[in-house]
Amino acid sequence: MHNETFYTNKKINDIKIAVISDIHFYKNYKQKIFDRIIKQIEINKPDYITIVGDILDSSDIDNIQSLIDFFSQLAKIAPTIIITGNHDEKKGHMGAWDYQQNLLLTKKIKLLENVHLLNDEIWQDNNITFYGFNLSYNYYEETNEDYNVFCKEINNLHTNLPSTTYNITLCHSPINIYTFIEKNSNHNLNKSDLILSGHMHNGCLPFIISHPLNKIFKTSRGLISPTRKFFPKYAQGRVYKIKDGYIYEGLTKLSNSTKFFHKFDCLFRKNVEFLTIKSKKQ
Repeated sequence: MHNETFYTNKKINDIKIAVISDIHFYKNYKQKIFDRIIKQIEINKPDYITIVGDILDSSDIDNIQSLIDFFSQLAKIAPTIIITGNHDEKKGHMGAWDYQQNLLLTKKIKLLENVHLLNDEIWQDNNITFYGFNLSYNYYEETNEDYNVFCKEINNLHTNLPSTTYNITLCHSPINIYTFIEKNSNHNLNKSDLILSGHMHNGCLPFIISHPLNKIFKTSRGLISPTRKFFPKYAQGRVYKIKDGYIYEGLTKLSNSTKFFHKFDCLFRKNVEFLTIKSKKQ
């Protein structure tokens, strides 16, 4: 685990956040994975739990009760804040995707107590604001995460972040958000104090390689991105950039949609990351 600590000049009580993403739930998803995650969270006692997209592997899955039960268990431990990702709005398999929303998933999540599904919305608690959004199927699948399309969609978001609270933004893909913030200093997203993402699956690097790279060389680069670009800047761990950021490696590393490769997913660890936010002493 990375167990990163972030510091802020804003006055907040120290908090711990659990970060999960890329569950990629599918028909034969193993209950023992959920059990392992629940146990880790119970031991570490976070103040908040975040799920940063790609809940489903394919959006046409309809037998999701064990997934909903998992969310319900999380919410009994701490407030759980969720956004969706690109896989939550597409069905099929690698190389043959079609657009489809899963209305059952969003309906069931919204019925859960202490669970907050955000899409261009905020949820506040004490002096902490969570803001979450997801981008379109067109952005992810038709334009392969084109920067200009990112800018257009971001500029169509309407929720304003407050300037006085500690703001945690949940954005499934980190590929363009840091560049956008750097180039658009007056945009609302610049009020983010911490950005949490997933999507990159550790840049297809094993943890034993990626973690030392991130810590020693202060780089979040990986080997390859979901857009099939080599050595992407934002692939795993802590982001050393204009804004504090963290990219979770993914609960599922090799999606079931990849068929043959998914058989090797059992070789990768299934851990939650816990981030600590501390207020600097004045």
